[in-house]
Amino acid sequence: MTIRLSALRSTVIVVVLSTVMLALGVLFTRGGPVQPAAPPSGRSGPEVVATLTGEDLGGTITALQSRLRRLPGDHPAWASLGIAYVQQAAITGDPTYYPKASAALRRSLRVEPDGNAAALTGLAALAAARHDFTEALEYARSAKRINPYGAANQGILTDALQQLGRYAEARKELQRMLNLQPGVSSFTRASYSYELDGQLRPARMALQRALEIATRPSDVAFCLYYLGELAWNSGDLDRAARHYAEGLRQDPSYTPLLAGRAKVAAARGDIDTAVRQYDEVVKRLPLPSYLIAYADLLRSVGRERQATRQEAVLAATNDLFEAQGVNVDLESALFYADRGRPQAAFLAARAVWDRQHSVDAADALAWALHVNGRDRAALRHSEQALRLGTHSALFTYHRGMIERSLGRSGAARESLRDALEINPYFSPLLAPRAKVVLEDLRR
Repeated sequence: MTIRLSALRSTVIVVVLSTVMLALGVLFTRGGPVQPAAPPSGRSGPEVVATLTGEDLGGTITALQSRLRRLPGDHPAWASLGIAYVQQAAITGDPTYYPKASAALRRSLRVEPDGNAAALTGLAALAAARHDFTEALEYARSAKRINPYGAANQGILTDALQQLGRYAEARKELQRMLNLQPGVSSFTRASYSYELDGQLRPARMALQRALEIATRPSDVAFCLYYLGELAWNSGDLDRAARHYAEGLRQDPSYTPLLAGRAKVAAARGDIDTAVRQYDEVVKRLPLPSYLIAYADLLRSVGRERQATRQEAVLAATNDLFEAQGVNVDLESALFYADRGRPQAAFLAARAVWDRQHSVDAADALAWALHVNGRDRAALRHSEQALRLGTHSALFTYHRGMIERSLGRSGAARESLRDALEINPYFSPLLAPRAKVVLEDLRR
């Protein structure tokens, strides 16, 4: 049966898809919950996976290592071990697993250099986790030439194209993934594609479809998290809070849900709860996106010393990620721009834009150009960021501030009003600034 993106509103198919999901720092896709490679019994490889907790994944890695000591020529097991290391990094936020993953996957290719689609898919996953989407695309295409029916590989291919800003190609590959194996992973990707295009109702329906067919707690929690994010991005605090709470009930270990509850608490003015929850988030998973969000909250309530401490942790974390081959330019560009470091912001944003023309990269470059006083060029890139019709309060806020600097008061009022209508809580630092500037423009 063929499922079309345009038909997801009405088609119900109950299929559970087990696949590989990649994530690090900013979750750049909706590929599904983190799922490790299969234990070393029978056939192994990234197309045979089981949903495990972090503790279970550690056991899987130990079992694979034991098997490979006995059978060093088992190239599928080497590929599985590499994938498991990538997933362990995603669960723990520890990028030191990436060199281990690379070594295991390349060992698999040395043992079996021909027709080894599993290792190539693993290398694609690793490259994407490091935010090298050009390399991820190359590996995923190589794997597809060997095995054109690998749904997990198809998902990575879709993700890479999206992050490179090649959205029309990404939709075609996503459609193929839906045809190959409709399930949680493909429906959540469909939701992300809809959201990028500003089609929020179909985005919610695709996530509801994924939730309906999810059976594992980790799958359910993942779907509920992104349903919460859709509600949050629309400024619906009550609905977002319900989704985050239900997700944590299903899987208390899923840290993004706790981060979601923290930002809802902050938006409601319950700062002590928000600080307590963010503190737990960064202790569990000290990723750049969470550290920046926590520091922003602390600065917004005048806790400058605590914010400075979190920013020091962020700097050390970024150094660690970069040392392990992870690119953090996108997160850094916006952070530097909002912290009065215009040259550093521009260098980071330009580096991202040179590699990928995604809407996020366009927005980062627009904002970096703005803080460097280059507002005409900034406006062109801001228009690029909004070219798909994405409903983003942050993108729209950036455009409004750029328009204001260009003296386009009417356009700036409209953009800042739109940003606050999309989500009046989008940033504890920037949303209050948007309100002040909008009032000033109205006067």
